[in-house]
Amino acid sequence: MNFTPENEQENRNVVPFYRSGDYFFHRGIIAYRKNHLKRAVKLFERAVKLTDKEPVFHVQLAAVLSEIGQYERSNDILSMVLAKHGDVQSECYFFMANNYAYLGLFEKAEEAAKRYMVLTPGGEFFRDAGDLLELMQVEQNEKDEDEEEWDELDLSSDEYIIEHDRARTLLKKGKPEEAIPILQHIIEEHPTCWAAHNHLAEALFRLGDDSAFEISQNVLEEDEGNLFALCNLAVFFTLQQEKEKAAPFINAIKRIYPLDIEHHIKVAQVLAAVGDYEQAINRIIRVEPFLLEREPDLFHCLAVAYYQTDQQEKALFYWRRAERLGSTIAGDLLLKIEQKQVQDNELSYRLW
Repeated sequence: MNFTPENEQENRNVVPFYRSGDYFFHRGIIAYRKNHLKRAVKLFERAVKLTDKEPVFHVQLAAVLSEIGQYERSNDILSMVLAKHGDVQSECYFFMANNYAYLGLFEKAEEAAKRYMVLTPGGEFFRDAGDLLELMQVEQNEKDEDEEEWDELDLSSDEYIIEHDRARTLLKKGKPEEAIPILQHIIEEHPTCWAAHNHLAEALFRLGDDSAFEISQNVLEEDEGNLFALCNLAVFFTLQQEKEKAAPFINAIKRIYPLDIEHHIKVAQVLAAVGDYEQAINRIIRVEPFLLEREPDLFHCLAVAYYQTDQQEKALFYWRRAERLGSTIAGDLLLKIEQKQVQDNELSYRLW
């Protein structure tokens, strides 16, 4: 039996609960600030779907896509915004410049950065755009120097490249004692081959030889700001529990955002090895997914970083992915965790 008066039923209106694009956009901002980037993407996508004509929503979606390594999709969105709204959305050029740089398209990156600076002198990202241009110039100079260095090595027979790769392979296989004479020979023939110096320092340190410190310091004196020498000293001092001595090298590394993907990965792994797990996570999630799939150790590194930042579910997820890709370290850890036999020192990230 219905006890509601008939006239009241007729006048009652059902008001649907409607969530606008603004609602999902602000939820996306909250997720982004909490570093829940994939959730932020979903929320921004919903916001864009509901409020397609708001360029800010599209730009924010593109910015987060860039942070998770989807540079091409990010640029597609930014290009669409520029096509619809013109140069009034000039910040799109700056974001596109960053994406092009990560994709290794430096000419396009330079063009986009300069376009932004012309359109918005003194704008919010003006200084950052200038820094990006300067960084690309430095990387180009280093690339040119590396090419000159290898030209000087008389590499027509590829002998030195083969020898250096052989030494690196021996280091990866845990045979530093076999790598040392190869690296010493390269250095004797070509004293300015800094890559060989850095690998020699690593090999010596792994064997307990403190001359590794002197070699790395000498590299920095001769080649100021050498990334791999900074990384070596940060790790060496950390492993010897000399945190104060490690700090300046760690801080220097944290300020570096390499455009070269191998250098980017190296920085991420070193930051994990010295215990800066938050920074390591932020660097690794910027790596393109297809590159991560080729590097199971990166998944292991990411898992350790998540574990050490109290995100156990994510840690287990990435250890399982690493195991599926053939990481025996991840497989062993998962088994020990399941059997509750894992030791604390096994849950830190080690480069070697």
